[in-house]
Order: sequence, then structure tokens, then C-alpha cells
Amino acid sequence: MANPDFVLLEQEAKVFLKKLLNEAVQIDEKKIDQLVNLFELVTIKKNQIIIEEGEIADSFYFIYSGIIKVYFYKNEKPVIERFEKEGGFFGGNFTHVTKIPGTHVYESIEDLILLKINYKELDKLCRASHDIERLYRINLELFHSNYVKRLTTLKSASTKVRYNEFVHEYSDIANRVSLKDIANYLDMTSETISRIRGKSIINNQL
Repeated sequence: MANPDFVLLEQEAKVFLKKLLNEAVQIDEKKIDQLVNLFELVTIKKNQIIIEEGEIADSFYFIYSGIIKVYFYKNEKPVIERFEKEGGFFGGNFTHVTKIPGTHVYESIEDLILLKINYKELDKLCRASHDIERLYRINLELFHSNYVKRLTTLKSASTKVRYNEFVHEYSDIANRVSLKDIANYLDMTSETISRIRGKSIINNQL
């Protein structure tokens, strides 16, 4: 018999997912329910690997609670490419399509509550429903647009602007991610971030 608390939590997570999907594209409620009902709740502890380097991912995830970091290795050192937080999706950078082992690692920074769907089930539903396929495509386009915007800022802006953009975009998680990980993501030292923070505090007091 299913744990009542687990069932309730899964229902709450699906309501949240459905709300976000409807904000992206409004389609028939029955079709949205058909998609959402394919997801299942999974929980993952802090500092656990969800998708490993070299893995061909078979599932797509929605984050109901918690944060992950996505990174790859360069000269045997991790390089953080991005963070994903509540309301975000992730799924292995399309390794299920290319069948090429992935180069990225997906790791939990906090305890996670996720909704998980198998790519084969998602693909099957997209083939059967143009509306669901459009919904999936639009969400991917929005993700790509935001990713390119973040990448452009990281590559072209000063250290102060990069940090301020991070705080603006990730204001709700900036204090939940370690200084070391933030520095890695922004390609600067922890000392530089500390100096920027110190100057901001002084300026706010003036």
C-alpha cells in the first residue's frame, strides 16, 4: 500500500508542474493531465549523482524542490555549467537522441523532490498529440533562450556584472549554494566574490 504522505506529495508536485506548463502554453486540460500523469515522484538525497558522466539518460526530470548543479570535467577539474532549481527541468542534454555517452554530471546540492518521466513514454505521447509535442518544444526553446542569455553574460561581462547577474537570476538560491560552487560557475575566485559582496554592503550602508 502506498504511503499516504508520498501520494499527497506527488499530487502537490503534479499540480505545481501542471500550473507551470499551462503558463507556457494553454492546451486542453485532459491532454495536460495525460502528460502530467506519466510523471512519477522520486526523492534524492543531498550530494548524490543523478546522471553520471558517460551515461545515456533515459529519463526527463522536473524539480519540485531542491537544487542541482550540472558540470563537466576539464583537465580533470569540474566546471559548473549551470544550476537548476525549483520549477526547472533537466534530462541529460539529449543523449537519449544522440545515443552518445554524456559529458555532464548532474548532482544534487540539496535533498531533491523530483518528478520523473521516461523519454520513451514522453516521445510516444508527443507522437500521438501535436499539442503535447508543441508544449515540449516551446519549453525547450525557452530553456535554450535563457541558457544562451546566461552564457553571453558569463563570456562578455565584468566580474561584478557577472556576480550581480547571478544574484538577480538566482536570488532565491544564492544563499543555498556554496561560495565555492558560485565561484566555479562564474569563473572567478571566492576572494573576488567576497570583495564584490563587501563593496555592495558598504555601498548599501552609505
